[in-house]
Amino acid sequence: MFLINIALGGLTIALAARLLPRDAGDRTVTVDVPGSGLLAATMFGLLHGLIDGSGHGWTPVPILSLTAGTLLFALFCLRQRSAAGPLIEPSLLKNRGFTSGLILGLVFNAAVAGLLLVLSLFLQDGLHRTPTQTSLGLAPVAAGIILASIAAHRLMARLGRTLILIGLLLTLTGTLSLLVLVHATSPTAWTLLAPVFVIGLGLGSCFGTLYEVTLGDIGPKESGSASGALSAVAQLANSIGAAAITTVYFHTAGGPASAAVHSLATVAVGTLACCALVRLLPRRARPRHH
Repeated sequence: MFLINIALGGLTIALAARLLPRDAGDRTVTVDVPGSGLLAATMFGLLHGLIDGSGHGWTPVPILSLTAGTLLFALFCLRQRSAAGPLIEPSLLKNRGFTSGLILGLVFNAAVAGLLLVLSLFLQDGLHRTPTQTSLGLAPVAAGIILASIAAHRLMARLGRTLILIGLLLTLTGTLSLLVLVHATSPTAWTLLAPVFVIGLGLGSCFGTLYEVTLGDIGPKESGSASGALSAVAQLANSIGAAAITTVYFHTAGGPASAAVHSLATVAVGTLACCALVRLLPRRARPRHH
């Protein structure tokens, strides 16, 4: 698998060099090399710690990795205050709408990663579905995301952050419906289809909209830094969500149903917290010409 990934990566680079349009760029813009190195080391330490801890237990190795990642992040922040061309513009952190979107994106993406993981775990452990059957059981999520994304593209300019709240409430409704079904009934893969589809509608309403609304009042000179920060936070959030839900799921006594209920409750709390943050976001998405 490692060699296949290298081969695919090499092929992608070759095709990109051949097919993507060339841009001379701005020669006056410089890259903060020390800051880039610190950020890369930070992400490696945090992601390695979260993945290793959730997969093999919270031994000293993942704890030390997380500690090192946190310390490196502190050094990265200090570097950004003094760098001539910082990776993250300091003015961004003074923008309430952007920082709120950054926090909301962290919590939301962590909740989404945890939600999809607990669904997969319960379908296999609780309902004894094969991996293929599990993927088919999650197909309504993809269908809901596609349909909602198409609608969100048209509604984003008119509804702005309200569309994010609608998506979060749909996600919360689907999550709580799953929780009740698992706790109070003997669910089957078929009875889970409707709430899973509702979750997909919620996710599709939020994904692109959250990104565009968070950048709603960001200036053109800050947009590159802001976009990079949002992408990095999303990657980190996926690992946080997977680590948190894995820890809850596998450390809950009472079998797969009880583990799923506790995990879904954790996701619901995170989604509810996101709802409270929506009012701090910019009202509208960034203009199309931005």
